[in-house]
Amino acid sequence: MKANVIVFEAITFILFIAFYIGGRKAFGKSRNRAFLVGAILFSLAIETLTVLIGGKNYYWYSINSYYKHYPLGGYIIWLGLVPLAATLLWAMVAATSYLTAFTLMPRAKLWARSALAGGVAVVFQALIEPVAVTNHWWTWNLKSFYFLDVPLVALFGGFGAMFLFTYAFQTTLVNISDPGWLKKVEDATVRRWPVKSNKIAKNLNWTEQLEIFTFRLIVAFAIFAAYMAPFIAIFWAVTNRGQIKSTW
Repeated sequence: MKANVIVFEAITFILFIAFYIGGRKAFGKSRNRAFLVGAILFSLAIETLTVLIGGKNYYWYSINSYYKHYPLGGYIIWLGLVPLAATLLWAMVAATSYLTAFTLMPRAKLWARSALAGGVAVVFQALIEPVAVTNHWWTWNLKSFYFLDVPLVALFGGFGAMFLFTYAFQTTLVNISDPGWLKKVEDATVRRWPVKSNKIAKNLNWTEQLEIFTFRLIVAFAIFAAYMAPFIAIFWAVTNRGQIKSTW
């Protein structure tokens, strides 16, 4: 029996409350809020771009026109083109992936720990995506090789997104540091305004660190887009999958 999208939405909201409460113990109150809000906004940007690029022809979320024969219809709460539940789910996967990587590799280099977090996220994605696609909580119609009805390009995307988000979070709010190339960019932009300080990141106050974190997420989003472009182009060139309408 297929589960109505409203079931997924309601369960996600409940689980997120539990994750938020547990996260305060794992991260601390301030870092927990920063992590979850950052994860929600980062995933929202990526998922919105994914829907826009495909024009709702290659990837979309369940809309009411599809579920009009169900009493409860599609998603209830949306953030533009993306349901809130989808961003909350990504935030929970991000928290689980990061904490798993941190527990297994507490003294590893940041890039190695971020890579492990990305790998853990892909495992979760491989478990979640087939269930979501089967129930039409969201739909893929991208030209790519598929694994359990999930395009491989999406798995590469899941790894890249988690790697970049985890790395940005660690370098700004946990193992606070200033990567050389990034510091030069920040000195010419965000450190002029709104931060208005050339101090190294660990000497900034909390508000300034959050502003740096926001900027680094923007940079991470740009890097993610550049990282995904060749994967999409290659898979698109060597595979063939017909299009279906978003009302399917």
